[in-house]
Amino acid sequence: MRFNNMIYFSRRRLEAFFPERAPRRLPSMKATVDLEAASVELGPPATRNPTDAELHRLSQVRREIERRASHFYAPNLSTGDWICFDLRMGWSTTHEDGELPDLDDVLVFFGSGPNGSDDLGAAVDLMLCGSTEHLLQKTATAGRMGSGTGWLHRLVLKINSLDASGNTDIPEELTREALAVPRVNQPEQVARWVFQVIARHHAPIHRSRVQGVARVDLVVPANELLPRLVMATPMYVHDASRKPMRWITRLRLHRDLCQRYGRSIWGWNPSLPPHDRNRYYLPPELR
Repeated sequence: MRFNNMIYFSRRRLEAFFPERAPRRLPSMKATVDLEAASVELGPPATRNPTDAELHRLSQVRREIERRASHFYAPNLSTGDWICFDLRMGWSTTHEDGELPDLDDVLVFFGSGPNGSDDLGAAVDLMLCGSTEHLLQKTATAGRMGSGTGWLHRLVLKINSLDASGNTDIPEELTREALAVPRVNQPEQVARWVFQVIARHHAPIHRSRVQGVARVDLVVPANELLPRLVMATPMYVHDASRKPMRWITRLRLHRDLCQRYGRSIWGWNPSLPPHDRNRYYLPPELR
């Protein structure tokens, strides 16, 4: 399959599917002058964009995952399940509740599935959380994650750290016993708060139909007021738009978005504090 306009790519998650292979290292060259008067070591510049070889391996992994993955709106999903998604989503970077960092360290995608896709006949919300270490595009911030959301911020960074060591086990924080521990802010509440914050504070320019695969972290059941929420960590997310949308289509989508979140159709500026306004995360290749 083709991977169009990659937005997020976790090389760490991909390598976990090939544990028998040593980490791929590109060759470097070294030249040394007599008497070691001078030496120089040359190597390729670091890049986070997937290579052709990695895209080939990603296609292999995608085929393997699809044999056992479910759609994100499937019933009876559990932590650790693999899901596929193809829907319109918005995304923004964010940071821990506290002092303003130099760079945001968490990326959040959010979107809702088709009506009638769960037992209550309502849309299913999907939230993908990953490290900005794997972000490949310039992206506007949504500001801090919100008060009392430290549990989710720490979880995203821990999962990314575990991926780096090749550990694909479910983190202790997501076990049934850990989730049942009484606390002021329950994980299900935290996940719902972060979804709502990002949905209202994201930059509308970062919104398109995207595809990818992810592993489920948490499923928040639906209630009388809110739909079911699936929170997952993606391996990759890419833009699935085949061609630029017509202006009338963009206007309709913008209108629907404004109606859902109670904003003016004539202009939507995220409700961010002054120090977060017009702030962007730039991948190293673009800095």
